[in-house]
Amino acid sequence: MLQKTGGIVFRYIRFKETSIITTIFTQFYGIQSFIVNGVRSKKPKFSIALFQPLTLLEMVVYHKETSNLQRISEVRCANQYGSIPYNFKKSGIALFLSEMLYKVIRHESHPEEVFEFITTSLLSLDSLDEQFENFHLQFLLKLTRYLGFYPQTSTELKKQLLHVDTSLGKEIDFLLNNGYSNYLKITNEQRRMLLENIIDYYRIHIEGIGKIHSYKILHEVIRH
Repeated sequence: MLQKTGGIVFRYIRFKETSIITTIFTQFYGIQSFIVNGVRSKKPKFSIALFQPLTLLEMVVYHKETSNLQRISEVRCANQYGSIPYNFKKSGIALFLSEMLYKVIRHESHPEEVFEFITTSLLSLDSLDEQFENFHLQFLLKLTRYLGFYPQTSTELKKQLLHVDTSLGKEIDFLLNNGYSNYLKITNEQRRMLLENIIDYYRIHIEGIGKIHSYKILHEVIRH
């Protein structure tokens, strides 16, 4: 059955000579895998640029509840980013977040709410002209509200961590309670420590996160 839905691309992998399998978080069906045939051929039906990580899509899909691999009938970019692809710091943040989202978003019970949060957040990142170096910290903390383990305060978060730096309590509270446009001035070392604590907090609540490959890339681009 053909259905319309929004989508947020998490990643894609090559499949055979000209096709890909892409993982997309859809507005109405949650996380889904799609096979896209011929997208790497000379005259593809869809541009492979549509399936770059964190691209926001409008889709018409053939959705089958019993299938592990869905198909796309129509797809277009829903919101064209104005700065994320062209700003190396924002691109580094986006690369990191796409990997984290792929690892932590499972079969959420309210996909529309999660979809709206991620979409609104990404558009906020795209619109910020400066002082967005803490975006990924705020995003990951706020995302926990939709995943079911939101810490109301830094004290609650620290109780569950063995190696949290207790000197960062005020910083954690600020990130929890402020919007993306409210900037917290911290050092790169504090930012690194905060991110390690947040990732550890995710590991407590979600099994199988494994190694974050884009972690080092993120820190390299942020500190310049």
